[in-house]
This record gives sequence, structure tokens and C-alpha cells, in this order.
Amino acid sequence: MAHRSGWSRLFSGAALAVTAGLAAAGCTSGPASTSAGSASGTATAPALSAAQARQVFDAYVATSDQATRTGDATLALSDVTGAQWAYVSATFKANAYFHVRAPYENYVYASPVLYLPEAAGYPRAFVVAVHRALAGSPPRQDMATWVAGVEEPVDGTVLMVFQQASATAPWQLASTSQLAAGMSLPPMAADVSGQVQALAMSQAALLSRPDVVGPLQAAVVDEGPASPAARVVASGPLTTGLYQAARGSDLGIGLRVPWGDVRQWDLDGSNYTKFALRTADGGALVFYAMYLNTTVAVPGVLNDSPIRPGPRIAIPDPLLPLLPAGATAPHVSLEGQELLSFAAVDPPAGGGKIRVIAIGGGLTYASAS
Repeated sequence: MAHRSGWSRLFSGAALAVTAGLAAAGCTSGPASTSAGSASGTATAPALSAAQARQVFDAYVATSDQATRTGDATLALSDVTGAQWAYVSATFKANAYFHVRAPYENYVYASPVLYLPEAAGYPRAFVVAVHRALAGSPPRQDMATWVAGVEEPVDGTVLMVFQQASATAPWQLASTSQLAAGMSLPPMAADVSGQVQALAMSQAALLSRPDVVGPLQAAVVDEGPASPAARVVASGPLTTGLYQAARGSDLGIGLRVPWGDVRQWDLDGSNYTKFALRTADGGALVFYAMYLNTTVAVPGVLNDSPIRPGPRIAIPDPLLPLLPAGATAPHVSLEGQELLSFAAVDPPAGGGKIRVIAIGGGLTYASAS
């Protein structure tokens, strides 16, 4: 069943009073964590050249293209890791369930812009900003897709995080997030070789520590513009917009609420690697992943009262591939979980509000009882 996020609990109620002082100093709530590409007690990684990063990107594009043309899930999964692995795996599972035959839809990419990490410990990562378009389709303004109920054009600029876990590990795509409508990538603090300082997730000289950006976003998505977190998180399609989408619909999953049942959503943290790069104004561009849970259930599941089975809860098509074979409509609860990749701009202290600018991912898990 869905549960209230530990992040949301940390920043709910009186605890959110600390956000009033975030503009004056970096938030120090929560445990420190290490960003990909920052020192982590492992051997120092050599500097990554633009030519090497471009080879990694080109190899990924070639592998992805072949996998989507042939329907080879094993090949597709060999080039991804982390949140991207979970999403690609779920996508191939859905294609198999609905008997979708290859070639699958794929993207073509323009010339990429590379943001490279300074030499540091493993794991390390670099970022690609690139415009992509659906292969074989001329751009049309009415072509769109939806992620967590947020409408995005099919064609757009994406931020791709490639990660290397160790000196002997391959470079793999860890996440892809697309800039939301009206959002743009901030200028980065890159030198002439494209290198950008990778920041520790506990960095304090910002509006908020990078490891607190996700929890603050989650508080706004869960509680709306009335949340105290909205003092430091800007409204937009991926904050207050996600809240409004959740209030007014089913976040694109298709869950219907039978009479007498209730629906709940919550944005939860994940253990996937977080990563932050320095922006030109002294802030940070933060990459992270979270789970968006949407649950329909009898009241007792969500409020600790006696659980009594209710009417049948219809299983929407997108959840069918993620449930055991032969699953029937449950009478107690049905949950859909989306694993979402985000990119957010964490400004320097006094530099405005946190802006969540990009989103990616989709459904990766479902449960029923």
C-alpha cells in the first residue's frame, strides 16, 4: 500500500518552520549524502575528456537504437542503470504483455552539450543536454506525451545523466529527464574543457542543501501551495502542477475510485544516486529520483481503521503488466508506483526559489490486494 513519505514527515507541520530561514543559510536537516562524482573514499577517477564522453553518448544511442529496432530487452538493459534501468525494464515488460512488436518507437538526437565532472572519486557522472525528437515523425505541436499526469511535447530537450560505478565498470545511462514547458537549463559553471564542479549533497552555501531539494518538492506535491515548503519552492508544472494533477485526476494511471473508497498520492524518496553540478551563479543543478505512489483503497487501509473489503477496484491497462499473471480486480487496495527522475535548480542563498525544471520516467511497480 502507499505510505506517507519519510521525506514528507520530516518536512511536515512544525518541522517546516525551518524553511523560513533557508534563504539566509543552507538547510542542515537530514543526513549528509554523497553525490555521484564526488569523493567517496574510493580511488580517484581520472579527468573525463569531451571526446570520451561523446563516445559514451554515441555508444548509448547506437545500442538503444538497435534494441528498439529488434525488441532486444537484454541489449537495452545492458546500457542503463539505476532509475533508467527500472523504467526501461518496465517498458519492455509492457510491450511484451500487450504484444507490441518491434521496432518500437525511438528517438533521434541533435548534437549534445556535455557537462563533465572534475576528477574525483567513484561513482562519477556526467550530464548531456540534448534535443531529441521521435524518429520518423515530423515535429507537430499537437504531439504530446504524459509523465505523472504532466503533459510534455514528444520532442524536447532532455538532460541525460551517465554514471560509472567504478574504474572497471562501464558508463551507463542512469536517468533521463525532459525540460517541462516554460523551463530552461541554467548557465553552468563550465570551464573551456566543459568541466563543471560536482557538489557534495551536503553543500550548505545554497538556498537548500542539495539532498533536501527532493524532500521540499515532495512536501509541495503532497500538500500543495499551502505547504510551508512553498516558501522556498517555486510553483510550476512539477511542483504545484503535480499537486493539482493529483487532486483532479489519477496522475495519468487510470485508477478509478469506487463508491466508499478513498484515493491517496505521495511523493517518496529513493535510494538512487543523487548528483549536483555547480551553476554559473553559484547555485546547483540537482539530479535525483523519487517514487510517486497513487493508491485506491478501502478507508481502513489508509487510516488504520478495520479493513473491510469493498467494491471491486478496476485495474487500468497500464498496471496490468506489473501485476502477477491472471490478477483479478482487488477489493481492498490497488497501487500504481511511478519512478520519476527530476532535475531542479537550487539557487545560491538569497537567489530566489528552488525550481524543478525536468521530469522523466514512468510506471515501474503495482500491487493489489
